Amino acid sequence: MANIPFDIPHTLGSDEAARRIAAGLPRLAQHIPGGGTVESSWQGPHALTLAIVAMGQKVAVDMAIGEHAVTGSVKVPMMLAMMSGPIAEFVRTSAEKMLARPL
Repeated sequence: MANIPFDIPHTLGSDEAARRIAAGLPRLAQHIPGGGTVESSWQGPHALTLAIVAMGQKVAVDMAIGEHAVTGSVKVPMMLAMMSGPIAEFVRTSAEKMLARPL
């Protein structure tokens, strides 16, 4: 399993960043190429885990939402190893878009 870290800086503070991420989650599955599902689970007010299922494979995402950055990792199964770069980029850019939009 490939484990790809990410770090997305922001100036929102942890509460507003968490609110924007939470508000954007319902639309995330619509943007998965080829369709898929997204299950989210908050592990506290600033820690989130996602299970993104596409093409019969599960990609796990762990996020920590801090005052100045969202950090975490994307775990891509071996069956999708060739796509690990684009998958991690999808997660990163999706989070950046959620943080950029006041919802």
